[in-house]
Amino acid sequence: MTTESMLEIDTDDNVYPPSDDSLLLVKAADKARGEVLDLCAGTGIIGINAAKYAQKVTFAEINPIALKLIEHNARINNLSNIEIVRSDLFSELGERKFDVIFVNPPYLPGTMNSTDFLDLATIGGEKGNETTIKIIKDLSKHLKEGGEAFIVVSTASDLDEVFNTINSLNMKYEIVDSKSYFFEELKLIRIYR
Repeated sequence: MTTESMLEIDTDDNVYPPSDDSLLLVKAADKARGEVLDLCAGTGIIGINAAKYAQKVTFAEINPIALKLIEHNARINNLSNIEIVRSDLFSELGERKFDVIFVNPPYLPGTMNSTDFLDLATIGGEKGNETTIKIIKDLSKHLKEGGEAFIVVSTASDLDEVFNTINSLNMKYEIVDSKSYFFEELKLIRIYR
């Protein structure tokens, strides 16, 4: 899938806008099938593009402004195979399992203001990888047999720790795409059993 074939997405100043990391992840939207989760959904750009291939897409996002924006973006793209859930990562998804999970997590190092939604969307903890590692540790509970996850990671945080966590959980990963900038390299990884 190329970014030129993306569906229409509106933005809001209080929601993380589609950026280079989003565009890297949207390239994998054609891997969607069956039940899909767009975790840390933001504007919904990933899940909205994945909805063309999936039976159903669940959008999970903590920012209530983003939830309204996802609903708007789904409506302007005439999507009906969606569900929108306010959730702090997997917290409100219970024991649900998905065929494919897409995640553009916060991955920058820093101190977060928990009331600033843009901080929540970009800062992944003091080291930057804490949120990503937390998500990876919960993946096996939420992936169906044969399921896979696509997650954006950054060299702005300790990727060795991320990859070691994946290995320690008896899961496998491969780097399926990457993009370099002068200050970091973004990598799109596929995680599977």
